[in-house]
Amino acid sequence: MGSGSSRLETRWWEAEAQQKVITTTNIGKVEVICSLIPGLDGTTMIGHLKAHPSDLTADVKANALWRVLQTPPGYSESPWNWNWQPPLKGVPSKIAADFHATVCCAIFRVPFFDFVKCALGYNTKAHFVRSLLHAACDVRDGLRTEFQDRPRTKDIYIEVEKALEQRHHPLAYWIVASSLYHTTYAPYDALASSLNLIQTIFAARKLDLVLQRLAALDRRFLHINQMYDWQKWSTDLDFWECVDQTLWSGRLTTPPVPPHLPEEDRDERSRFLEGFETVAEDGARSTWSKVMSSMKRLIMGPGRSDSLQLSR
Repeated sequence: MGSGSSRLETRWWEAEAQQKVITTTNIGKVEVICSLIPGLDGTTMIGHLKAHPSDLTADVKANALWRVLQTPPGYSESPWNWNWQPPLKGVPSKIAADFHATVCCAIFRVPFFDFVKCALGYNTKAHFVRSLLHAACDVRDGLRTEFQDRPRTKDIYIEVEKALEQRHHPLAYWIVASSLYHTTYAPYDALASSLNLIQTIFAARKLDLVLQRLAALDRRFLHINQMYDWQKWSTDLDFWECVDQTLWSGRLTTPPVPPHLPEEDRDERSRFLEGFETVAEDGARSTWSKVMSSMKRLIMGPGRSDSLQLSR
């Protein structure tokens, strides 16, 4: 086993993160640790928060803050859109694009923290990822049932599989390939490319760098979740690849512009990318907005939140 895997097996971040919460006066780092570092004992961490020099001494504030940071608001129980059904007829390339858009949209309905948990071996605690993969298996099983009664549909999906294998999301490919009994690996493995990148961040074994990278990725995930136009853009694979590259690298590239693209659509894409550039900066002035108001209220109390500034 490689040295990188060995560094992850030690789970070095658990002890260092707890120590950082005790010693740092930086509330931004405390927030990232509580939100994105897995394996921390809740009772112990609440005790550390109560001892932190940030007006968290009251039990109610420390407990409430821990709950808010561990369970981000705005995420539903199931990331999968159960109102969507796989098309049973049509052009294979369009069906493949539909699968790709549905799967990618579901992935960004999963809190980024769940992917961190999976990458580091806390799979049983990654409830949203488990829900996503269970949904993928259900869709796979539904297609298998359809194929028994509709031979023509199976023929169409053989072509859909070929299309998905090219540039679409691996989980979309897995659903279709598995429905045809053309693959034996688990759906979890379809997320490997993203999980490996998270593992690489932790393999550096530098907590401050890990906190900085995780906070930036979390903001980027949230930006895609809220601002990406899944209906209009997801079938443009050039644009999707540009977005995916920016997600993990933080470096913006100019995507190819499809011919005859309406000016309004071009402007919308530009606004999305400009917003991405703002949240993609690892040195941004504050951590993500999804818990900002809760942090201010819990730490400072009524009437004092405007003065709080979170920095790394």
